[in-house]
Amino acid sequence: MPVVAILGRPNVGKSTLINRITARMTAIVDSTPGVTRDRKYVPAVWLDQEFIVTDTGGVGIEKGFLSTDIERQAFFAAQEADVVIMVVDVRTGVTCDDEWLARRLKQLKCEVLLAVNKVDNPAQEHEAYVFYSLGLGDPITISAQHGLGIGDLLDRVVANMASGKASPPKPQIAVTIVGRPNVGKSSILNKMAREQRTLVHDAPHTTRDTIDTIVEGKDREYRILDTAGIRKNRTGMSDIEYYSSLRTYKAIEDADVVLLVVDSAEGPTEHDQKIASVVESRGRASIVLLNKWDLVEDTRQARGVMDAIGYKFRYAPHLPLLRVSALTGRGIDKILPLIDTAYEEWNRRVSTPALNEFLSLVKDKIAPPRKGGRQLKLYYATQAGKAPPTVVIFVNDASLVKPDYRKFISRQLREEYGFWGSPLRVRFRTAGKDRITHAKH
Repeated sequence: MPVVAILGRPNVGKSTLINRITARMTAIVDSTPGVTRDRKYVPAVWLDQEFIVTDTGGVGIEKGFLSTDIERQAFFAAQEADVVIMVVDVRTGVTCDDEWLARRLKQLKCEVLLAVNKVDNPAQEHEAYVFYSLGLGDPITISAQHGLGIGDLLDRVVANMASGKASPPKPQIAVTIVGRPNVGKSSILNKMAREQRTLVHDAPHTTRDTIDTIVEGKDREYRILDTAGIRKNRTGMSDIEYYSSLRTYKAIEDADVVLLVVDSAEGPTEHDQKIASVVESRGRASIVLLNKWDLVEDTRQARGVMDAIGYKFRYAPHLPLLRVSALTGRGIDKILPLIDTAYEEWNRRVSTPALNEFLSLVKDKIAPPRKGGRQLKLYYATQAGKAPPTVVIFVNDASLVKPDYRKFISRQLREEYGFWGSPLRVRFRTAGKDRITHAKH
């Protein structure tokens, strides 16, 4: 699929433009320069032409905290793009940063379009003529905030895309990487993608937005979202950090499989436990990655970490655990196959006859509970849904079901059918007379 990269110096409206092109709020917009730091991939379509838009961090001559890494990410995006949109600000005119970036982009072999942003009314259009000095052809005047000129820009984008019939898209699994700040989420993604896709730094909160990366597998693609670290407390958060946390929770809901990264050197915390609970409550398949295992594998600490994991996640023994090291590469090659397994278990469907045979065996193991002289009767079961698997058991009176018995049924279902890495919903429903008659027949 063709790729369109958006580049420009800080705060010229790149994220506002990507939100306008994709017709959804995909990037955090804030007046603070440097909010966008990594490459972010978002699907878009114009005139029936599908393409991928890449948002990048602001680049310029001035060097500062992470600026070199941000610049490298931006030019990675430009090099892999079919079309590059350079965004400038009509209000500031041509700056030294604009001239520097234009010179760099001319060295690339892709088509470069110059978009003059913040032209909010026709009176400002004549001010765009000064940008001819950049040598990038006719400036295209737009207002990303108000949507002016966006159609003309996209017409030029589509016209400059390489023609040719696109190959049919591969099946795709949406994967989200979550965890506390600075546990190595971006490092793991970079290792999986086999290149420096996201910024890695010792300072927490280096990743501020959700970062999309497509990793190619043999038979399918993996759309992997790296997210901002989930802080323990929301008090004291800046506006950017607050909206980053909202994006992280939204990324969890949009995922098929969630990778929860735990810092092995620090050991699992209550906060890790709470994040896992959030993932479980959203009904997503999940895998626990014990990162930085290279720091503990040759010490007595390793057994203590595994014991602590077993205790903290005792409520979810179905979660796969994988010991990895983003630094040495240990276990990274096992992540994608494990994602495949969790995804398949999340989508597992069991036939109604098989579930009813299971139900008859369960009744022989432990008698259903009694309450006030009445005994629970299990009539029949059916799987009402998948992703996550949801089993509905029809009974004579659902109020007779005790929590311990519900857990017992869930354990038996997992022992019989697996659902490894996936939440399992078990619901009891009081059957009407028509359902009871149906069950007897």
